[in-house]
Amino acid sequence: MNSITDDRLVLAADKALCRSHIYSLLASGFGYPDESGYQGFSDGKFIDEIRQELGVCWGELLEHFNEVLAPGLKLACSREVFESQFLSAFETNMPSPSASLNEGVHIFKSDRPNLLLELKGFYSNFGLQVDSKGNELEDTLTAELDFMQFLALKQAQAHLEGMSADAYKLAQKDFLERHLCAWLPLVRREIAEKVTTPFFVTLAEFAESFALANLRELKEELGE
Repeated sequence: MNSITDDRLVLAADKALCRSHIYSLLASGFGYPDESGYQGFSDGKFIDEIRQELGVCWGELLEHFNEVLAPGLKLACSREVFESQFLSAFETNMPSPSASLNEGVHIFKSDRPNLLLELKGFYSNFGLQVDSKGNELEDTLTAELDFMQFLALKQAQAHLEGMSADAYKLAQKDFLERHLCAWLPLVRREIAEKVTTPFFVTLAEFAESFALANLRELKEELGE
């Protein structure tokens, strides 16, 4: 390979690594709050990391993120209060109905067992499975975001090793098209209607816009 090709592969790998990290950050934001996660949400590190990665992989989203979304992602409450907000938003249905972070609640409602089997097949094709000890189902938003994080990371590794990354690009495109991009608009709307915590409302908006932008780019790269 010549230096121009090498530079292109390194750039492609850098962008894929940044996308991978953003999916990981999104998963942490929608997961049950732990101490390290809460610390990043409250001290601005979470926002800074997203901002840094967007600067590499999607500069066109950066201005909207800085001006519209970033202010809503800064916590100004204790961890205990944030934990209570998470439970109210997504689990307890108290004091009002919670939003669901499971794909099968939003789509495939009458055929959820087959949805779970399909997702399990996606994961197992790459040697992955959800953590059974945590009682997590395959259709949770965090599981699907973690899967995209993994696929983007594998894409980056393929670029750096000089191998074709098309299989990982195609897997990401298919998964986004069939799953995340199909139901993120629904969960974003439900969160906007039911959840009062700005952090989660804003995070859902960003997750939707990021996934849709990722899908558009993958389709372009694959010639679709």
